[in-house]
Amino acid sequence: RRQADTKHAFIKLETDLAVIESKDSFVSDFFEDEYFIPLADFKKTLRRYFGSNIQITDIDESQEERHYRGNRKKPTPSVRSFTSFMLQHQNLVANKHAIFYRFDEKEKREQTIEHFKVFAGFADQEYFLKKQELEKLTVEKRQIELQIPRQSEVRAKKKGQIHDAQKEYVAISGRELDLGDLETAMSSPQIALDAIISHKVDVVAMSEEHAKFKLESERALAQLTAEYRKQQNLIKDIESSIEFAENYQSSTSKTIVPQKAELHASQCPFCQNHHDSIERQANELTSAIDWLNDELQKSHYSLDSFREDLQKAQNKLNELGENIRNEKKKIQEFDSQIEELDRYRTQHELALKAKLKIESYFEELLGKPYQELEQKLSGLKKRIKEISKALKDQYSIEKQLEDAEAQIATYMAEITSSLDFEDSYKPIQLRFSLETFDLWNEKDGRRIYLRSMGSGANWLSCHIALFLALNKYFCKRGDKCAIPTTVFFDQPSQVYFPSILDADEEFSAKNIAEKEGATRKRPVDEDVTAVTNLYSEFARFCQTTLENTRIEPQIIVTDHADKLRLSGDYDFESFVRARWRAEDEGFIKLKEELKGSDPNSTQL
Repeated sequence: RRQADTKHAFIKLETDLAVIESKDSFVSDFFEDEYFIPLADFKKTLRRYFGSNIQITDIDESQEERHYRGNRKKPTPSVRSFTSFMLQHQNLVANKHAIFYRFDEKEKREQTIEHFKVFAGFADQEYFLKKQELEKLTVEKRQIELQIPRQSEVRAKKKGQIHDAQKEYVAISGRELDLGDLETAMSSPQIALDAIISHKVDVVAMSEEHAKFKLESERALAQLTAEYRKQQNLIKDIESSIEFAENYQSSTSKTIVPQKAELHASQCPFCQNHHDSIERQANELTSAIDWLNDELQKSHYSLDSFREDLQKAQNKLNELGENIRNEKKKIQEFDSQIEELDRYRTQHELALKAKLKIESYFEELLGKPYQELEQKLSGLKKRIKEISKALKDQYSIEKQLEDAEAQIATYMAEITSSLDFEDSYKPIQLRFSLETFDLWNEKDGRRIYLRSMGSGANWLSCHIALFLALNKYFCKRGDKCAIPTTVFFDQPSQVYFPSILDADEEFSAKNIAEKEGATRKRPVDEDVTAVTNLYSEFARFCQTTLENTRIEPQIIVTDHADKLRLSGDYDFESFVRARWRAEDEGFIKLKEELKGSDPNSTQL
């Protein structure tokens, strides 16, 4: 109970069956003040009575998506969302456009679809936490994978620097600084660094290594300069081609292109003989036209190709320019050694300086080890694999949804065999998607959606079949499912007997049919049979579901159809809780002056 204009609500667990069964149970005195609690506490308390499924506090699968929502969590599953699976009110029960309550709001529809896997017991809080961790690790893995190529570039550059520093040391000292294989040394930088530190600097005054290395760099510089000049010429040629292609494209856009050549027979006016020279020329002209059209179409693609070639050539030129600058720098360093000697610095000092430079490069490798990223990436991949396997083994949401769809389809097939459908849509093969919550009939490989399925009887039968099938699936899930196994149908018989025409003291299908007059499309007996079959299916459904699942669902119906003769051993009167039409024992007791005045008088 909720008191008007307050933020408190009543909740009490009543275990006395006699109180619950009494018609006078829930009068004002029952709602004692001490059971009214703040609304926020009421909602939390209410959740506990529907299992742990809806006590989840976080259903986000992506922290990144939450960030884009301003760090707001998605709405968590609540008791309010149950109504979409339980309620078919008067304007919905035979609606061809809408199937579920609250689905007119896009946000509510998406929430209900997303919450289904929670309500059905497919996913729990641990599932969502694992999904969040998986996304976080995947993002981190992607970031490291983007870093590794850059680290590879840094490593390659560092290798070149160490190689050049080695040459510099040999050039000034005349002695080799043996590090063995450089790639191996870089893989074990600490070992290489220890070897360098322990290396004693020794110099050879008469060494020719300086001149030798300088000459190598000068030759390399000359070769790079030649390649640089060739690349410049290539760029000029490509730019000329682009300019020509642009001019060609501009001029051809103004050209009126012939599409065909008309051929007329040639005949000599004197001898009346036919000649094929014009025909040959026309064929040649046609070929020329086709060639011209092809060339004009290719001009745009050629221009794009030239621009791509220009970009590649420019990148190559930039690379050559960088290499030229590096070689010039090497030559300057060789020359600077001589200048340092001229300034009275010893050969030993310069060799020591070169050695210290090599040491610094290996120390940098130790500071940012390439292997660390590889190891971290390997650990992330391992953890991602573990979580993915756990999600698949423990939850396998996609597989569970797929199995649920198949099970619901099987239940709908059982139910539709007793319901009223037009012959043109038979055999009925209803399918329901738990991904979109769309319902359709499959016929001859085509999907026929509800809105295209003819009459109100078809729409009603589809609604009934789907909601009973869902209800049976909830029963089958047992304690794993949070949704109560109760479904409410409001005036399903209005499709056959409009309640607005029923103002009699007792339900009479014949009287309603007479009021419809010429607008009635079917014999009244057929409609009575359809309604009777509907209620018989309700009774049969409850019984067979109890037998199959050990849970008996509850179907609540408010309707003006009354005193029906159900098939089999089912007694209609045994299912009637109360009649609204009744004078003394009605669900709503009517005053004398109001008797029969309500055209929508119904039974419950």
